[in-house]
Amino acid sequence: MSSITVNNLLQRQTPLRFIHASDLQLDRTLELVAEGPAHWEQRMLNVARRGAERLFRKVIEENVEFLILSGDILNCHLSPPGNFLFLLEQFEQLKKAGIAVYWAGGELDSPENWSTAFPLPDNVHTFPGNSIQEYYIYRTGESETIAVAKVVGISRNQQRRRIRSSEFPMDSGGLYTIAVANGDVEPESLTQRRIDFWALGGSTRRQIFHGNPRKKGLDGKPIPMELPDLSASGTKRERNNLPPQPYLVHYPGATVARTPKDLGSYGATLVEVPYGEDPVLTFFPTSPVRWINDVITLEATDDGGKLADELRLRIKNHRETQKSDDLFINWFVDVPPGTLASSLRRGALTADLLSELRSVYGKDDPITWSVALTLLLPEQLPKQYYEQQTILGDFLRSVKHFQDHPQKIINLEPYLPKDWGTENQLNALLLADKMNDETDKGDKIIGETGDSEEKKQPKSVQLTQSPTQTETQHRVLCEAAMVGLELLGKTGNDDWKIKEEQNSE
Repeated sequence: MSSITVNNLLQRQTPLRFIHASDLQLDRTLELVAEGPAHWEQRMLNVARRGAERLFRKVIEENVEFLILSGDILNCHLSPPGNFLFLLEQFEQLKKAGIAVYWAGGELDSPENWSTAFPLPDNVHTFPGNSIQEYYIYRTGESETIAVAKVVGISRNQQRRRIRSSEFPMDSGGLYTIAVANGDVEPESLTQRRIDFWALGGSTRRQIFHGNPRKKGLDGKPIPMELPDLSASGTKRERNNLPPQPYLVHYPGATVARTPKDLGSYGATLVEVPYGEDPVLTFFPTSPVRWINDVITLEATDDGGKLADELRLRIKNHRETQKSDDLFINWFVDVPPGTLASSLRRGALTADLLSELRSVYGKDDPITWSVALTLLLPEQLPKQYYEQQTILGDFLRSVKHFQDHPQKIINLEPYLPKDWGTENQLNALLLADKMNDETDKGDKIIGETGDSEEKKQPKSVQLTQSPTQTETQHRVLCEAAMVGLELLGKTGNDDWKIKEEQNSE
């Protein structure tokens, strides 16, 4: 069938619809949550499955034609049998709904590593790791079955992460082509490949790159491109010297937010491709967990009771907007130096507040868990502190000097006892690494025997900092300024108490 006939039929078809997901990582649970009540331990261990269930349920609800999985679904080497069985159950449900799956493996879930004890159903199509595999998407019309799209892909080769776009074949008939792979790709390298949609995995962050958008007509819709002859009968020049081709690169990101750095929504993407137009990408959340960083700004005159009331109000507001997700909140308190800041920095008030919040709100379903409560240290104190002609002023000016000159390293070694700690401990304390220069050859001297001998100089030692150590030094200096202010200034304590909200009904 010619491309013209196919295109005419496609114009009478509904848009191509599929879901693109990656990074289910059924083996991983939440990270950097050291404390938690026993009653939700199993709930957290199953967080990846809960996210996957949301994904597969959405696939069936949307009644899409197929699901694309672009790697990092599970660790084929270390996953327990339960994860294999869980995934097979989801695939079987899709099979009953008539939905196909196209799966390109990532670093740990290559099809070659899939356990033969768990055979995949025939609606699941995998891609090998050493060559490109092609699949066609068919639709049955009134009189015939036609191909409406093509899916080409390769699983991630363990020897390389870079995706070679030149290996992916273009369709000579102009079918909408979807490339599936896992790894890194340079979007600029895709401009000469007539591949419409790059469904990629290997990044936990959602990313979209558009290239060479189609020109639009007076109605605002993209003008269909006139495709050059890509058939074998076309000249080599025609096949290789293509005009810049439109493309879209998409990484859907992880389906579950697992660490405090995973802020915002995590999920997958519904893709709709109207004929002759650019695809429409619609994000939908799947993560049953949401991490939140919340900053509370208070006045220096506020006390612990005011902070407790604000924490309770913020939790209520977060719960109203996120009714079905477990919330893990990192609190940050921005308050000028004073009684409240001093109490928080010393830790007792912080520990009591967290204990009370967890006791009151950590038993809910869904969970609202306060992970940490941190006092935000000011980058600089008010100007009048540095202008004081006092011991405090002298100290703060010294601290500010090193804050303003981050390249300078504070050498504390002369103040330490001799042979204090191991080298690693010393480096950690100095916030720098001790590096020995090459031994100097020194001068040649004449000994009593008259023979010439070389007098070697001792190795010189220099301190060097990594970017991480520089950041740590800055944070330590901010902390030192607060400690100095407390020890050389005025401090105090206040009383506070969180009380559980009474039911208004």
